[in-house]
Amino acid sequence: MSFDEHPGLFHEVAFHILPDKLPQGTFEEIRNLLLSNGATEAPPRKATATSRVSIDLEEVTHIIAATSDFPGYADAERMMIPTVTPEWVRFSLSKNKLAHIRPFTPDPRLFFFNVIATTVELPIGDKEAICGGIIAMGGQFSNHLTKMTTHVVALNLDNEMCQMALTKKLRVKIVLPHWFDDCLKLRRRIDEGPYQFPDPEIFHVDSKAPLSLPPGPDLAYTHAHEGGPMKEEPPKPPREDFNIFDGKRVMLSQDLRLSERLLRVLIGIIEQGEGKPVSNVTKADVYVGQFRGGFDYVTASQRHAHVGNLTWLYWMIAHGEWTNPTNRLLHYPIVKGGIPEMRDKVITVSNYGGDTRLFLENLIEACGAKFTKSMKADNTHLITARAHSEKCTAAKEWNIHMVNHLWLEDTYAKWKVMTLADPRYTHFPRRTNLQEVVGQTRIDLDAIKPFYELEDDISTGPASPANRTTTGTAMNGAAKSVTARLAVAAITPAPAKRRRDQEEEESPAPPSTGRKAKEKASARLHDTIMPDVALYQKELKRKGGVLGGRKRAGSTESFEERVRASKRAKSVDISGDEKTTKKRPPKPTIFLLITAYTGWQDKPQKEDDEKKILAELGIKCVDDPTQCTHLAAPHLVRTEKFCCALARAPVIVSTKWVEMCIRVERLVDTVKYILKDPEGEKRLKVNLATSLARAKENKGKLLKGQAVFSTAGVHGGYEVCRRIVEANGGVCVMFKSQKKLANVPDSEKLVLLSGDGPSDKKLWPKFHGMAQAAGKESAIYKSEWILEMAMNQEVFWSEKYNVESSR
Repeated sequence: MSFDEHPGLFHEVAFHILPDKLPQGTFEEIRNLLLSNGATEAPPRKATATSRVSIDLEEVTHIIAATSDFPGYADAERMMIPTVTPEWVRFSLSKNKLAHIRPFTPDPRLFFFNVIATTVELPIGDKEAICGGIIAMGGQFSNHLTKMTTHVVALNLDNEMCQMALTKKLRVKIVLPHWFDDCLKLRRRIDEGPYQFPDPEIFHVDSKAPLSLPPGPDLAYTHAHEGGPMKEEPPKPPREDFNIFDGKRVMLSQDLRLSERLLRVLIGIIEQGEGKPVSNVTKADVYVGQFRGGFDYVTASQRHAHVGNLTWLYWMIAHGEWTNPTNRLLHYPIVKGGIPEMRDKVITVSNYGGDTRLFLENLIEACGAKFTKSMKADNTHLITARAHSEKCTAAKEWNIHMVNHLWLEDTYAKWKVMTLADPRYTHFPRRTNLQEVVGQTRIDLDAIKPFYELEDDISTGPASPANRTTTGTAMNGAAKSVTARLAVAAITPAPAKRRRDQEEEESPAPPSTGRKAKEKASARLHDTIMPDVALYQKELKRKGGVLGGRKRAGSTESFEERVRASKRAKSVDISGDEKTTKKRPPKPTIFLLITAYTGWQDKPQKEDDEKKILAELGIKCVDDPTQCTHLAAPHLVRTEKFCCALARAPVIVSTKWVEMCIRVERLVDTVKYILKDPEGEKRLKVNLATSLARAKENKGKLLKGQAVFSTAGVHGGYEVCRRIVEANGGVCVMFKSQKKLANVPDSEKLVLLSGDGPSDKKLWPKFHGMAQAAGKESAIYKSEWILEMAMNQEVFWSEKYNVESSR
């Protein structure tokens, strides 16, 4: 080629096209487009005994595929080789420059891969969090509305950008920031419908209102059907010329225990799909077995063969296409007995239906837990798609753990019981049924390695017969962050093939494919990607997500107030073409809970302005008593917040301290403002200094091991009593029947907090009967008992609280 000749658009692209799942004719079309525009086709490599990957990852710079479900995808991801859909080629040619790879990734884990979003009139913190989350999860963010924009994030339609989108009838969805918040919390993309303008459902429909079951994903042949898949006839192939095995050698394990007739049928289907049945595992490319264990399983896994179970084989036959067995949880061999720590769990499900429910039932049993159709007091967990149903109400009353299906899926995928403290597992969007995102979790590859990697780390060749039962240990070191890995793979430009000596001007179009691609990739990783990922991680930990605190996330604060707050927060000084943005508030050092304060009552604007001043001083106002380091009140009060916060032994100050900090706009010493209220102490029979000293010793465990029951008619309400009991380390449950619950502490004395109404009185004999049957003492107290105990930080028993004797 002469120096005057312009090189083709793809002149530094070495591609490999995977024909699986591409529409007919697409393979040749894309191949011709690439070759005619300067690209080079990387020759496929032959599969070996230790690798089934047919892509030469040393030569290829781009993989063109309709799915990420192919051998070698994980390796390509680690080597930062992008996998893009055929549309990337077409779009690049239409723009006459290489398009960004992020919108064209086929990886379903990057659930924002086809999202190009912009925001309008949002607070700067919300905007940054949304931007970081979108980019980390495969999407793109723009500061302007364009024809490519798919989503506009707004609080209302009263702005120029939204009106322009509506006037020009752009194909863009205008959504509330709540949608991104819920997606990022769940790490799943849910339907935009309840969040979409002009009429967002989450604002005017009660979260408890009935919600029809969504269609849900296609989960046919993703779980064992009634009686198990081995007892069913295999599905019929969708067409006669299907070739899903494409010459692969397939071994059916003896642990499947197939009848001779069924074995002949499956062998015939495998041969029809251009597979070659074999009986020697050392020659197999595909191993189909029931359990994780035994010589054949270990050998096949160490040889990097495709290892799946019969359900996986049935799925491929029914759909007529290849899929990776680790892409669906129950397509990989199971473990006899399940996870040891799950064997004492008794689980039921609610708000799921059809194949989705069957999938979860099978997953519960595969984990080693017991599944029950109905819920009883001895259940330990409720898996639910929404927070509202009869089972959900009962779970709250019976102190049964209530989580969404993601907890169960992650527990099985990672082969360890996930913590219930992760808010992802207890998050339920107001008007979304989570059935729509069931079955998207994949097997964690690091979690299955201990089942076939030997203790001496043998990985080259099959295990010896002497070691057939050895499962080995997990690889050393923790797995890298999935978020960071996905973000790097999605954003970093592809490495260019080293075949040009002359210097070339860098292309402004991302991703660059010049000869300095590695340096550019490293620079972008440091300067662009990791800040985005950091923002995303910060967003996941931030209370309230992109919506700020609990109050904003759960309320319908007026749009106008939030817009005004946003504009004040920007505080931009414009001088010529330069803009200087106000510094962000410092990291909070004081978490302040305010109670019984009237200075902000019916004055939301004043409250908003003064909280901003406090934030500038490093003081963050919180609503959760368990988070506070400082408690402010005008005088000694016995509110719920005060009773709960006192258990944490915070610094208790007068609200005059808050007012002084705001007035002088600096952090004032608390010593002069420590709350002192002799009259209040006398009235409430409390010595505040003594209570604080006891609270420091108790460390929030005043009622540890104590079971407290409550009636619905207790003075102050059941929820208030429950929160106070739990703040002090106890367990509080609603009392309705005489049967003692299995999930409460076995305390020496059983206490019932009760009102004196007729419906409460009917429960008294049942409560005494339950205590007598358990051989325990019983007491029925007024709610005054728990209030005085919380304020004094001391447990005492007295007949003066007995509601029966006061009749």
